[in-house]
Amino acid sequence: MKLKQLNNRERALAGIILLVIVLSGYGLLRFEPRLENIQRLEQQKEATLNRLAKMDIPTEPQEGIDEIKRKLEDQQKALDAIRESAVQIEQQLAPVDSQELKVKISELARDSGIRIRVNEALRPQPLKNNNRRGNEDNEIIPPVTTGWITRMSPGSMFQRPLQRLEVDGSYLALRRFIHGLDELPYQVTVIRLNIEKLEISPFKGSSQMLKTEMILAL
Repeated sequence: MKLKQLNNRERALAGIILLVIVLSGYGLLRFEPRLENIQRLEQQKEATLNRLAKMDIPTEPQEGIDEIKRKLEDQQKALDAIRESAVQIEQQLAPVDSQELKVKISELARDSGIRIRVNEALRPQPLKNNNRRGNEDNEIIPPVTTGWITRMSPGSMFQRPLQRLEVDGSYLALRRFIHGLDELPYQVTVIRLNIEKLEISPFKGSSQMLKTEMILAL
């Protein structure tokens, strides 16, 4: 059927139908994306409300601001005291690779009446930082259970030069030597001590000779 064959009433009705189809198509193209945005915002709002409903709101602190400030000041004073103590201890330590201290240890051994068999630097395996987030140059704090040699190894916060000695001498001579370490100008700590009796029997009236291995932290 052609348009010319339609009367005015049918033409008006066809025009209205066409207008409705155009407006409906325009409405779908225009408002459908906004409808999706509105639905997405509604979902985000619901999710936010659910998180807020499950959130624990911290209660008001029992202590006042002044009490908190006082505790912070006490902690700062304690930290300053620890730093001051660390500086004093560091001043008592010999410089790294101090030949002067090694010579004085040898002189002390001779004056104490013990003979040094072995006097060598102990170089334990350096510690590795396995923390992927941290910098590889960061110093490690080994647990106490690892022992002092590991705790003073390269890479540790407590790193110090270690010296290994094998000496022969009587109990009294060994005692004089160990106590004499406290009289040296720098701090020396015995971190390992192994004592064995020599198979050679002493002469009558002489003291039993002992073979001793010791690790010194300089």
